[in-house]
Amino acid sequence: MLPANVSKRVAVSLVVAVLCLPAAACFDRPAKPASKVLVLGLDAGTWDLLDGYIERGLLPNLARLRSEGASGALKSIRPSSSPVIWTTVATSKRPVDHGITFFVRYPDGPKGKPAPVTRTLRKTKAVWNILSDHEKDVAVVGWMITWPAEEVNGRLISDRAHYGQLDHESYPPGYLAELDPMPVARAIQALPEFMTINFDPAKVRAGSEDPEEQVNFLVSDRFIRAYRRDSFFLEAADRVLADGRLPDVAFVYLRGTDDVQHGFWKFMDPEPFEDGVPEQQQRDFGRVIERYWAWTDKAVGRILEHYDEDTLVLVISDHGAGPAVGKFLVETPSYLHLSGSHRQRGIVIAHGPGVRRGETIEESSVYDITPTILHYLGLPVADDMVGTVTTGLFEPSIGEREPARVATYETGGSVAEDIEDKEVDEKVLEHLRSLGYIGE
Repeated sequence: MLPANVSKRVAVSLVVAVLCLPAAACFDRPAKPASKVLVLGLDAGTWDLLDGYIERGLLPNLARLRSEGASGALKSIRPSSSPVIWTTVATSKRPVDHGITFFVRYPDGPKGKPAPVTRTLRKTKAVWNILSDHEKDVAVVGWMITWPAEEVNGRLISDRAHYGQLDHESYPPGYLAELDPMPVARAIQALPEFMTINFDPAKVRAGSEDPEEQVNFLVSDRFIRAYRRDSFFLEAADRVLADGRLPDVAFVYLRGTDDVQHGFWKFMDPEPFEDGVPEQQQRDFGRVIERYWAWTDKAVGRILEHYDEDTLVLVISDHGAGPAVGKFLVETPSYLHLSGSHRQRGIVIAHGPGVRRGETIEESSVYDITPTILHYLGLPVADDMVGTVTTGLFEPSIGEREPARVATYETGGSVAEDIEDKEVDEKVLEHLRSLGYIGE
């Protein structure tokens, strides 16, 4: 028989060994995918700006996601048309195949009046359709080209819902119908947080040659419009995510960063512009873009409050941005103040279980987002998808796992019946003209 003090030490050692076994096993256990997935689309995100903003501490939420996860550039496609690209993101199909090929279409022929593209032109399934077919509960909020709203296994707030009281704006029908557009007055009240201006709504005139009216038009068209729209969809996201059980996969899109970069780039970065920018305007508007990104970062934090760490978060942009000069110049009337334009390299950030911490990926593509989401969730990637899984984002147990395959998710269905809302169509066209995407 062992001495009492020795037997006690043996007993303690055995207990410690047993207790340590599960912990030790955890080190070898394959990374388990998150129970929830959140996809945040932030239009026109570019590391050319965000790197500096993060270094200065302006974007704490995006900074945390990046430092604790993986990130890199996201290669876009041409033409650099947001409806085309965001539909490509959601389908992993070429524009000619998914059916959204520009901002507008010409239903009466090339010499007829343009009409904005709508979801009814999309010929292929989006990722939320595929997930719905696999009985995943989905939520889609504000994603570009989702009006008229389609049936999903969950909820969908279309990209036109912010206009208010519009048919087919959501699924289920009437969902969040009580959520009204933000009043213009509230957006005006927010102006001092972003710029210095004595804004006068009575002096907002498109096409005016009066400098004061031009500046008021710029603020109305490039800031107030964007702020109201993003605020609406942020509130919609809050309500959707607080409404019962969190969806398995959620898609939330905010567009305002693109609008303010188009409108206010030259005030932030006057050097590339030959005509120069008055110093007073640089002081008044030079920080609009960084302050809007800071506001957007707070919006990201607000959305993340609905989730715990058992969530895969993907932050993506459709393209990058830069000054509208040289080959990136877009010819528009001077009153439009179009001083920012698109670039080919956007952003991608991944954060959550199974993601490589601190990893920088060389390059991924907007085609790759849908295959990557499907693979992460253990669902097949279709052979007729253009993109591939961005394996570099993930630890080996996920990234090196052979993707399951299926020939196609398409069922041979036809394009949905066209639906029009001429009043809202004209508002959409007005905005596209103001951004220089279509002519007068």
